[in-house]
Amino acid sequence: MAIVRTRDEVDMLRQRARVVRRHVIEMAQAAGGGYVGQGLSSADVLSAVYFRELSVDPQDLQKADRDRLLLSAAHYGMSVYAILAELGVFTREHLLTYCADDSDLEMIAEERTPGIEITGGSLGQGLSVGIGMAASAKLRGKSWRVYVYESDGPCQEGQMWEAALVAAHRQLDNLCLIIDANGRQVDGRIDSVVKLEPFPEKWRAFGWHAIEIDGHDMPAILAALDEARATSGQPTVIIARTIMAKGVSFLESRPNCHYVRWQPGEAEQALAEIGEVG
Repeated sequence: MAIVRTRDEVDMLRQRARVVRRHVIEMAQAAGGGYVGQGLSSADVLSAVYFRELSVDPQDLQKADRDRLLLSAAHYGMSVYAILAELGVFTREHLLTYCADDSDLEMIAEERTPGIEITGGSLGQGLSVGIGMAASAKLRGKSWRVYVYESDGPCQEGQMWEAALVAAHRQLDNLCLIIDANGRQVDGRIDSVVKLEPFPEKWRAFGWHAIEIDGHDMPAILAALDEARATSGQPTVIIARTIMAKGVSFLESRPNCHYVRWQPGEAEQALAEIGEVG
């Protein structure tokens, strides 16, 4: 049975996502640039996952029975850093050290940052790590869950599909893969490099329970997470269709915003579009 979400809860999560977007822009403003497009596109889904789905204690990040969120697409670190600051793992002021010398908030997220579970990359290895963790939990009779956050570009890698076969074979229903499907990668649009469609059908053919949603529709995101948790005997993939740089109109329409270097006045314009947050 689907969980009925209240308007207050949905509104709270939408507001959280706005705060995350504002942090992402401010971090890139301090650093002169960053993976802003990814940070903005993932803000809604990751806010729902961290603030409502994961069982994680910010005061004990290594608690044995915690849920795991593996950031396989490590260049999405900006949004996760923003969320970790909101959870109290480190201060909001610390976010402004993003990409500074000796800061633990690196451009590509890695394990030395508190709250980052693995050193990821762009080739889909995080799913294989997640399979190992989920299988370990099953073997030891543990109830914690594993979430792997990925983008659509790495799904062109054979690594992903070999891992998909193993997860389905082992019936890892404690594993949920979330794909930020914004249709872009560093070399251009996904379908101009290697086409993935029909994307949900491919995952189903590999034995996964596949859910396709609007990755900016908060009730749909929450319903998909509920459905993943209720699914038995199969791993779940949530394909979240998103807009690169969601929330900042002049970046949304920019053909290439894989990495953003601010031009004079752009960061201020972006902040004005997001608006003030509490």
